[in-house]
Amino acid sequence: MRPAYDAIYFDLKDSIDRGEYQFRDYLPSESALVKKYDCAHNTVRKALAILAREGYVQPIHGKGVRIIYRPAPARTDGSRTYQLNDIEPFCESVTSQGFAAQTKVLLMEETEADVDASKIMGFEVGEPLVHFERVRLVDEKPLEREINYFRRDIVEGITKEDAENSIYHYIEKVRGEKLVTCKRVVTVEPANERDRELLELDGADYVAVIACETYDGNGLLCEATIVRHVPHMFSLAQTAIRTRVSQRCYGGH
Repeated sequence: MRPAYDAIYFDLKDSIDRGEYQFRDYLPSESALVKKYDCAHNTVRKALAILAREGYVQPIHGKGVRIIYRPAPARTDGSRTYQLNDIEPFCESVTSQGFAAQTKVLLMEETEADVDASKIMGFEVGEPLVHFERVRLVDEKPLEREINYFRRDIVEGITKEDAENSIYHYIEKVRGEKLVTCKRVVTVEPANERDRELLELDGADYVAVIACETYDGNGLLCEATIVRHVPHMFSLAQTAIRTRVSQRCYGGH
């Protein structure tokens, strides 16, 4: 069962996404939210803390909680992009931004991590894995290719239909596992033949590449994934909060 603050977080997030609360607006007071959701103050604070971490709101001392989220602007050619957010199922993320989402599974096979794969991905040598190759479609256009390796025990019993729906959903809802931390490295690389075969590159010679490592509730690596994405529809949204620890002094500047 999800904690109560999750439901409040999703409800407020949806309200912001729909435009019920606009950029620069303030959310209702904490007391008003406690009354609305019939919960404790600490429950509301936890939901607001998640929204702040994700860049939706910022607490302003003595004033309240202000909306700082804005939808991704259109590119100069008028085209839209969808944003890659936190650890969130692809379909859920894309549809929440107003796009139609679809996933096609091209490969699903059991394998083991060899020495080279262990060095690259971080799994133990001999670790039983399940290897997927999937293509993600946004508004019926193939824009993203994923090469996934999941620990076999965490996706045991998964079907092709499950993988087309959401592997994360299967892990959390069916297997009852918890996904906690995702580390990402984003680079730009030349498109390869497989990219050209499967993706709608519109003449682009390069793709955005996201290398992901996901860890479970015990701090163990459960997923290593490479996402190769067409550049004209790629946007990565991240929020950084400046703290005292991050405010280092460099030579008097």
